Amino acid sequence: MQDIISISQNKCKQCYSCVRNCPAKAVQIESGQAKIVHSRCINCGKCIKSCPQEAKIVIDSKGKTLSILRENDTVIACIAPSFIVSFHEYNYKKIVGALKEVGFSEVWEVAVGAEYIVEAISQYIKNKENNLFLSSPCPAFISLIEKHYPEMIKYLLPFVSPMIATGKIIRKLHKNKNIKIVFIGPCVAKKCEALEPQFDGIIDSVLTFDELKDIFAIKGINIENAQEMDFDSIYCNEGKLFPLSGGLLGNLKSLYNLKESEYVVIDNDKDCVELINAIKAGKFKGKFVDVLMCRGCIDGPKIDSSLNYYERINKIYEYIKNSAKKAKKRNIKLELDFIRYYRNKRSILPYPTESEIQRILNMTNKFTKEDELNCGACGYSTCRDKAIAVFQGIAEVDMCLPYLISKKTKLVEQLSETLKETENLKDELEAVIESSYDGLVVTDGEGRILKTNSAWRKMVGYETKKEESVKDIESKNIIFPSATLLVLKEKRRISFIQHSHNGKEYLATATPIFDSNSSIKRVVTNIRDIDELNRLRDQIEETRKLQKYYKETKSRTYNKEYHNENIVANSIEFGEVLSLASSVAKVDSTVLILGESGVGKEIVANFIHNLSTRKDKPFIKINCGAIPDNLIESELFGYETGAFTGAKKKGKPGLIELAHEGTLFLDEIGEIPLNLQVKLLRVIQERKIMRIGGIREKYVDVRIIAATNRDLYDMVQKGEFRADLYYRLNVVPIEIPPLRKRKTDILPLCYHFLEIFNSKYRCNKRLSKSVERILEDYNWPGNVRELENLIERVVVTTPSDVIDIKDLPMFLLNTNDYCKKVDIEGILPLKEAVELVEKKLIEKAYRKYKSTYEMAKVLGVNQSTVVRKIQKYIKSNALEHD
Repeated sequence: MQDIISISQNKCKQCYSCVRNCPAKAVQIESGQAKIVHSRCINCGKCIKSCPQEAKIVIDSKGKTLSILRENDTVIACIAPSFIVSFHEYNYKKIVGALKEVGFSEVWEVAVGAEYIVEAISQYIKNKENNLFLSSPCPAFISLIEKHYPEMIKYLLPFVSPMIATGKIIRKLHKNKNIKIVFIGPCVAKKCEALEPQFDGIIDSVLTFDELKDIFAIKGINIENAQEMDFDSIYCNEGKLFPLSGGLLGNLKSLYNLKESEYVVIDNDKDCVELINAIKAGKFKGKFVDVLMCRGCIDGPKIDSSLNYYERINKIYEYIKNSAKKAKKRNIKLELDFIRYYRNKRSILPYPTESEIQRILNMTNKFTKEDELNCGACGYSTCRDKAIAVFQGIAEVDMCLPYLISKKTKLVEQLSETLKETENLKDELEAVIESSYDGLVVTDGEGRILKTNSAWRKMVGYETKKEESVKDIESKNIIFPSATLLVLKEKRRISFIQHSHNGKEYLATATPIFDSNSSIKRVVTNIRDIDELNRLRDQIEETRKLQKYYKETKSRTYNKEYHNENIVANSIEFGEVLSLASSVAKVDSTVLILGESGVGKEIVANFIHNLSTRKDKPFIKINCGAIPDNLIESELFGYETGAFTGAKKKGKPGLIELAHEGTLFLDEIGEIPLNLQVKLLRVIQERKIMRIGGIREKYVDVRIIAATNRDLYDMVQKGEFRADLYYRLNVVPIEIPPLRKRKTDILPLCYHFLEIFNSKYRCNKRLSKSVERILEDYNWPGNVRELENLIERVVVTTPSDVIDIKDLPMFLLNTNDYCKKVDIEGILPLKEAVELVEKKLIEKAYRKYKSTYEMAKVLGVNQSTVVRKIQKYIKSNALEHD
């Protein structure tokens, strides 16, 4: 069945008026936008009338109707009596004439069907004196019963609506003709009623009054100029009261003697629900209820009339009076079945427990009854109703206006605090720039000077003026050439020697800062005095000698203090890791060790275990990423006899069970499957496990240490890792910095591994100074594990006792651009400098490669050039190298 009402998302503005006015709670809010829940919608049109943005869209039947008119010879319009309210400016005969001009063969009043239905109902209730009856002409009320209160179906009168009755009468009278019938009225729910399977083939299309007006406009029909014509339908009069509240009852009272205490008229949705609740509770004593979801068809959602409610009532009575004068009564007996059936269409939403309601209330800062303001801004009568709707998935937490205002207030406070922090950061940045030992100058993307620090002004001996640019300074030879201008031209970082008007030289480095469009928005240039740099270099060399002694002494101190000879800790960063690890070792708190692959997470886990009270108990390591998914559960939790095919006869304890009273180290915890995370969470929370195939739980006393090189928090956000397990594991996080961030650990580790492999392979290798520098400069993406493997490699492959640069693998030299680095210690002619570099490259390639062809390939020149260079720098007969 087609969806009758939909919503234009670009018009919906989160006013929640449709939520507030929908009697069936058939509006769902998702990401702030309203959506119709069609399984609950009764098509009453309340959301249409109440929507200030006119965002509700009713399915359009104009195209279908015009197509029917084009393709069929006999198309009959049956129009609801309330049409006179929508077209109140015209005589009713003009409307009939205009419909004929559109192309309708006949025009019928739906009041005809209404009168036949009244007669059928009158006979029916006479035979059932003690029953309660609910009237059935209103399709919205029928949907309310079928979808939300199916237990009330037994009280519904089993008769079709006047629209369906009229359709059946027309088809009976035209039984030998191929006809099409179009209903015209103010009710949206009629579009849905016509599509009911039991009414198939009766009504072919349903137009609302506003759609009919559009068709008149499309056809260019002016109602005022239309010919006056009368209806083609059977005589009717009393049925024209049906558009009014109590119209059915008014007709019945003339046929059946109902006492005043036996009937009730209801014409709004709130009273409909109240009636149903009263009937369910056994507190309603009446016999007949004439029920409408609105104040009659004259107040329908698509009545499209400028008259007020009472003017509309008067218009109906005026129409009845005028149309009755010239009407001729036709006594036609029709053998027709006006009986219909009803179905249970209820779609049940889940209902929360009291604790779940309270949890949702707490999310909007409602912790007591006094916090529940019940303001109704969200569209729900009470905060509890809204909490239930949130649980059912048809509302959102952020619909609560007081909560949003509170949230906004806090956000303003936070922004104010952030603004203060920004100001403080600005002041701190100013202080940092001013305290820098280097001279600093900051410009915009056009080269205008924004900031210089006192060190720059002191070095250069110049005070910049407002709006001055680096181009101005360069033109005055204050400091030249301009590093900023070169960066703006090249769009990359540049370093070179600058000269000053005071005769000094500076090492200048200019760095561009790009915006999101890859345009330079700032250039930061720092300068250093060359003479000062040379002096510092000499001091650094002396400091390195002292530092080496300090490293070795400190490393021995750590090893002695922590009683763990596998740990080499020289850096402050790793020392802080060990300090935290030693503190947490004294308690049983869960520890999450974070760090890249190869940084030594297992070493730290062992360290914690060895310092703990559990040091004499098992230390069980589980690599969650190394065990296949189909085996990991049995490995972790064990299994009982016959638990699965291939299981050992006596069963097997799991690794968690084996770690009882000791430490369980869960390495690569991020790789554990989601389905096992729940069971692992239970182990952490309750210290209980159950083997696969088991029926009894076992208590396990384990200290949990987990480790991962993945970002678990990011995995939680993506739904790849359970949030509750993450927070249980992340009690004490210990992050091990990568080796590149603790450079002072590199050489101690090198000598540690060198000692191990010298002993293992019975040799006495040592590192040259140049190798030490290269190893310290390397980035070590594989961390300590990569360093260990490299040391073993050079120990076993180096023929001499001293490991030199030539013994290192090429990737170390390439990564650090070692081969490309040139130390400049003095000034010499440019030609000599080029030849010096060229000679070094040829000599290095000559030692490394076996033939001149290989050398030529690596150096990017042809083989004859290589031969010529060898003859120039090394020996006369270069061909001997091949």
